Amino acid sequence: MNTASAATTHLDWASLAGNFVLVLALLLGVLWLMRRMQGIKGLQGLRPVARRLSVVEALNVGPRQKLAVVRLDDREVLVGITANGFTLLDVPPSRPAAAAHAAEPSANPSARSVA
Repeated sequence: MNTASAATTHLDWASLAGNFVLVLALLLGVLWLMRRMQGIKGLQGLRPVARRLSVVEALNVGPRQKLAVVRLDDREVLVGITANGFTLLDVPPSRPAAAAHAAEPSANPSARSVA
């Protein structure tokens, strides 16, 4: 009786190990298949996509109030964020135009240069 129970125990362990290897092989196969299918148009959520919208900087100004500079592609806007919603506060000029404007001499006739 001892040899019969020992043989049964060995078969149980062999069966358990075989099933474990089979589950691991199936898991690896599914993961490999998902990786191969990332380029398919219907599965865009599986692949990280370059984001067009980002928060450049945010500043808390109150308990439920925040100022944020938000970038969409190459444009940045300043928005106010409250519990009730968002408010567009400013759309700064594009950077090349702002840099060119800063390089120009002041057109204000009341501005004097000190020599």
